[in-house]
Amino acid sequence: MRRHIFLFITIVINSSIVVAEKEGYFQSGPLQANMAAQLLILFGCIFILAAALGLLRFPDFYTRLHATTKLVALGGLGIFVGAAVLFAPFGLMPRVLVIAAFFFLTAPLSGYMIARSGYLRGLKPYRELGSVDDWGLMGEIPDWKTEEDDQ
Repeated sequence: MRRHIFLFITIVINSSIVVAEKEGYFQSGPLQANMAAQLLILFGCIFILAAALGLLRFPDFYTRLHATTKLVALGGLGIFVGAAVLFAPFGLMPRVLVIAAFFFLTAPLSGYMIARSGYLRGLKPYRELGSVDDWGLMGEIPDWKTEEDDQ
């Protein structure tokens, strides 16, 4: 099954490169810049794939949120920088980089706010023996709920 997926991805990438060469997309800049952009986009996609795997594999709300927030921010950064390199000949690099900066600054902040609201709502985190609840020490101790209670 994995060989089939790898073969499909290889065929899609190679066919898109051939179509782009025929259409003249590589005429606007050096081929090395386009390959670097494609590698950056692939790097970003790998991080987003890892975030999806973390969402499926991690045990509770907080660890899943951590995986998706951090990895999607890094993956999005790779995709945006790759797009900025591709769009540089058209003069769109500053716009793409401003969008990337906004995305990179707001994604972790929104993840923090979602985690805080889940904590204050009472979602119980996965706890190990040596873990410390800093917010609970400050007097904000909620009644613990599980994710099954919400359903």
